[in-house]
Amino acid sequence: MNRTHKFKRLFKYEIEATRRALASLDSVPDDGRTSGEFARARAVLAHMQIARRVWLSRLGGAEPITVTDWFPLWEADRVRADAAQVDALWSAYLARLEDRDLDRVIEYKSSDGTPFVSTADDILTHAFNHSTYHRGQVARLVTEAGGERASTDYIFLAREGLLD
Repeated sequence: MNRTHKFKRLFKYEIEATRRALASLDSVPDDGRTSGEFARARAVLAHMQIARRVWLSRLGGAEPITVTDWFPLWEADRVRADAAQVDALWSAYLARLEDRDLDRVIEYKSSDGTPFVSTADDILTHAFNHSTYHRGQVARLVTEAGGERASTDYIFLAREGLLD
């Protein structure tokens, strides 16, 4: 297996796991939709899309954006629409990614202006792990709002054959 194949599988995981996390919002009963937990779950899902776009722009796969609110309170439909746009950008980037590109050194600045240098491999690994971390938060918040958490573990989706 070449090195880029790993990231292409992680991208498939990203799409399906995020779809499931978003769908879990629908399981929250009406009285839970006014809770702070439900609002935070939506904000975390929005944050994931913003961060995915920012990291992709650092890799050269999207136009740079200026972020003023890292956790906006978007409705689920807006998160879904933004996820579809970001997924299309990631898909195009990954389609042209070659193994040699993973060792490329990327110079960028954090949101507070601090300069950093990382390899494309490290950025890709971070970007996918970042989303996984936040999907875990969404699962907890959805449960606390009275809904049913989504099953988004990588191994579950791999066993279902969704990543091949």
